[in-house]
Order: sequence, then structure tokens, then C-alpha cells
Amino acid sequence: MKKIIILTVFLICISSTVFAQRFYFDIGFGFGQVETIIGGNDIIDTLKSAGIQLGESTVDLGLKIGYRPFDNIRLYTVGEFGSIIHRIGYPDSSSFPQIQFNTDLFGPGIIFYPIPYIQLGSSIGFSFARTRSNISEIQTYNGHGFAWNISTAIDVGKGNHGCLIGVKYFNANNTLKTSKAKQNTSMISFFVRYAFRDKTLLF
Repeated sequence: MKKIIILTVFLICISSTVFAQRFYFDIGFGFGQVETIIGGNDIIDTLKSAGIQLGESTVDLGLKIGYRPFDNIRLYTVGEFGSIIHRIGYPDSSSFPQIQFNTDLFGPGIIFYPIPYIQLGSSIGFSFARTRSNISEIQTYNGHGFAWNISTAIDVGKGNHGCLIGVKYFNANNTLKTSKAKQNTSMISFFVRYAFRDKTLLF
């Protein structure tokens, strides 16, 4: 978190430079429906079939940094860090045991504006899966693989500072280190993001 704050301050500082006319940056979060499948089994269905009552929450975090290479094309090339946090808890327990699945994406992407107020985006890259739990019977593990996403958003604001309101589909396939099982994570989320870009270049 501290690194993200430092990076954000740095990006704001350079936003007044000539380079900023082609610079792109966005950061934000979203909420939605996630599906975590391990070894072909949906983790939620597995727990429900065992008679376990549970609560569930999901957060989609994301950050993109990029540059507009062409004057006459509304396109940015970006690098993205994204993370899906899927937390499963047991509300009927006094100790509130939990399982948390974190799935990350690091990789390149593109952002395109077919018209000034509509943004389309897509990224693909490396994925890292991490599972943590305070339940002693559940083994924690890590994995790696690949992930991708696509998104569309309304870009609100005419100046350098704007707001993105949109929807995103995320998918990641990872191989777990210990068991070699396959984990697939997919999510449809609705997100809100702060965006820095020179909107005057889009008209």
C-alpha cells in the first residue's frame, strides 16, 4: 500500500510536465461476482455441499500506467497491475474463520477510445495465485499462470482529471505449486476509477 501511495504522488508531480500530455494513469476498485474453481470443483459449491454456511465478499483492485504513442489515434499502451480478492467467511462461528483467494495480473494492455466518452480496454499477462486461511485444516498455497481481462467504461470529465465508471470481465488460470491442481478464477465486476489523461486529445 505504501508503494502505491508513493507512486501516486510521483505521478501527480509529473502531471504538469509536457510528457503528461500523452501520459495515462488510472486507479480504483470494483465489486462483483467471482467464481473460484480448483481441480474442476467450484469452491463455493464444495463448501455448501458439506453443509457449511458461509459469507462471501469480493473486491477488484486495479492500477494502469501508460502512454499515447500516436497523435491521430485515440489509443494508449499501458502496463497493468490488477488483483482479485475473494474472501469466504463463516458468520456462524465465534472465531470467524476465513479463506481468502488472491489472484493477481501483471502485464501489458491497451486502452482505446472509439468515441471521446467511451473507453475500451484489455490486458493480458502473468498471474499469481495466493490462498490464505486461519483454518488449520486448510493448507495455504501459491501458484502461477496467466490472466487476462476486458473492460468498457464511461469516461466522465473533459479535463485532465476524470472518472471511469464501467464493467470488467477478468479470468486467470494458475497451476498450484504443491498439488499441481489447476485453479481458474473468473469475475464480472462493476468498477469506479480515478483517471488522469489529457481529454482534449480525445476530441
